[in-house]
Amino acid sequence: MNRLAELYVERDFIIEAIRHRNYTANKSNIRPYQQSFASKEFLELMGDLPKRLNDVLAEIYQLEKARKGIDHFTKENVFVWGGPTPSWGGSMAKDASIKAKEYFGFDNVMYVYGDHSDEMFEIHKNCGKLICHLGSNCRTAGAQTMSDVEEATHLSEMSLKYPNIIGGVVDDMIGNCGTKYSKKIYMEMHDALKSANPNLELYGVVYTHELDKPMAKRLVDCIDHVILWTWDKDQLMDLDVNIERCLRLFPGKPIMMGVFMFDYGLTCLPSDVPSIRYQLEKSRKYLQEGKIQDIVILGDREIHKCPEVAVFIRDFFQQEFQKA
Repeated sequence: MNRLAELYVERDFIIEAIRHRNYTANKSNIRPYQQSFASKEFLELMGDLPKRLNDVLAEIYQLEKARKGIDHFTKENVFVWGGPTPSWGGSMAKDASIKAKEYFGFDNVMYVYGDHSDEMFEIHKNCGKLICHLGSNCRTAGAQTMSDVEEATHLSEMSLKYPNIIGGVVDDMIGNCGTKYSKKIYMEMHDALKSANPNLELYGVVYTHELDKPMAKRLVDCIDHVILWTWDKDQLMDLDVNIERCLRLFPGKPIMMGVFMFDYGLTCLPSDVPSIRYQLEKSRKYLQEGKIQDIVILGDREIHKCPEVAVFIRDFFQQEFQKA
């Protein structure tokens, strides 16, 4: 656990303890501010909790203030989402994600939908970084041949043979918890992914409209790297608020911004260039502020569905990559 996450856990523990002692004080008729600043009885009841809280908050303030990122996107922190699927106007071409990577001029791929065979890892072995689909959600029929935990273990082992594999991604992680998946299974997948290679990270898909759900808070420990998506494009105007909510929910954990080229949530049509421009420019600002660490574009099948947006995204990142 990173230091900021530790501090938020400690903060929450202290706050609960203070609230409990406030309740005790009220039940015992110990008034903290009646005729003087604080009664002796109240100070004795609180003990060192207020000071401990102040110390924790001071360190949080310092770490938050020191947060900073990099000036622009580079080939190190940009991914394309793709893989073989017959759904959503996709393609079953085994190199679908590679073609998209080359179209955009990216190095990194979030390989989804397909199987974890040597053949597919060989196809992707020249990618800079590779993140691979885990679990059955949205998976192409027949692609997953093992249980969820077994597949995570297998991917961990394969990463020793294919060192460009840096992690696994669970799609729609919060939305499926309690129906298709349990927190226990997610945690077992998380641990299995690190069984042969502890450096691998579990990426979890989180939507902005899920940030207030109780289930989201329950799954914080299962996710190493958050992928934050805005499902309805009209909600992009709330990105500033939502990125802060995500930072509070997942303190100290890296955040990847997810960008939909096609508006699946609201209009069921290609997104418009102004909306894409807005999200990309906001994302660059968050990158500079250290609020996000990377970005992923969905995806390969969208290039022919959203040609105007695809050209804009390609040109935007080519300009980013040319910056010193």
